[in-house]
Amino acid sequence: MSSRQSGYALLIVLWTIGFLALLGTRLIAASRSAAQLADNLKQEAVLQAAADGAVARAMFAIQAARDPAFRPDGVERAVRIGQTPVLLWISNEYDRINLNTASLALLRSLLIAVGVEPARAAALAAAILDWRVAGLAARRSGAEAPEYQAAGLGYAPPGAPFQSVDELRDVLGMTPALFARLEPHVTVLTDSDPDLSTRDPVVALALTDAAGVTDNISGGQPGLDTIMRITVTAVGTGTARYAEVVVASADFQSQPPRVAILARQRVTPSAGVMGVAGSF
Repeated sequence: MSSRQSGYALLIVLWTIGFLALLGTRLIAASRSAAQLADNLKQEAVLQAAADGAVARAMFAIQAARDPAFRPDGVERAVRIGQTPVLLWISNEYDRINLNTASLALLRSLLIAVGVEPARAAALAAAILDWRVAGLAARRSGAEAPEYQAAGLGYAPPGAPFQSVDELRDVLGMTPALFARLEPHVTVLTDSDPDLSTRDPVVALALTDAAGVTDNISGGQPGLDTIMRITVTAVGTGTARYAEVVVASADFQSQPPRVAILARQRVTPSAGVMGVAGSF
């Protein structure tokens, strides 16, 4: 074999070795990625199971004996499901203001309580009322189809009750920042407004302010029936978290008490109210 042929052969060998090395590196990287993905999926499954277990534990405690350790007071509690720590909050949904039953005065007072300037609060409260009730465009500062069209929006108020709190985002004049301030204090799942016994200081302030404007504040939380919001965050290694919110009705008139899930939603863990961000 000539020296020239030997050089070509050596070059081919070097190319082959380089290709095999590159291929091996890719295979190792792919296997590591697959292993990491498998670990992530396994940890998520463990965290989800722990979150579900914490919800079940809270519901059982509520149903069995209204355990004082599981009162709907919005206080953070730490429980352990298996080897997984879980943060747990239980609150009374009747502490929130219902978007579908609140009066114009109460909506305005709530907006002021979360920091909205009074004139803007009056206009936005009217827009919220116009969203849920048809044919009220004549009300001062309200917002009906022409106002939405003028704002360049491709939709109009449905003239029907809010189906979820998230629908509030679409009301004319609502901003993401304002929605984030309002969301912890409103609901669509109750059948009446809260009263001054509410544990939510923002709602209590709004109720007090609205009572000075109108007598049409139909407060009154039920004594034997209630709707509870159970928020859980399962804590994994590093930054791994799994959070969900469950809204359940509790009928304490029956024996034993009955607890039924009304809504369930996975949410995003955050530094917000009760450790999560999300709404029904």
